[in-house]
Amino acid sequence: MKGEFELRTTSDAFLARVSRLHELEEHKRTLTPGTPEMLRVSREIEALSAEVVAWARRETELAELVAKRQPTNLRPIAEVPPRDIATVLGDWRHAERALSSEEAGTAAWEAARADVGRLRDEYRRSLEQRMAREKRT
Repeated sequence: MKGEFELRTTSDAFLARVSRLHELEEHKRTLTPGTPEMLRVSREIEALSAEVVAWARRETELAELVAKRQPTNLRPIAEVPPRDIATVLGDWRHAERALSSEEAGTAAWEAARADVGRLRDEYRRSLEQRMAREKRT
């Protein structure tokens, strides 16, 4: 069902950004307070945090839409399989282009980097699922 896949994709994007946010915060803790590098990383964290909130808002909107429809056949997000390989690959290529067009170290670059990682993982899951299906037949 479309709602399941949208929720899964949104959840994956949210988790990728939270993970990157965690990495940046851990890095910031190693920096000397007041240095230009700490200020730069702090600004990146602030911008990425705003993006995390936006993804959380989108996930809530999707959950509310699904709740209004009251479907009975939906699975928990963790059980929703990855999308088909061709779709994921197309999105991954688009994310790679977006990453290459952003300035390294900016919040937009960090967000694109998180998308590339998320899509790489989804592609791997799709491929593994396909191979497992083929092995059974």
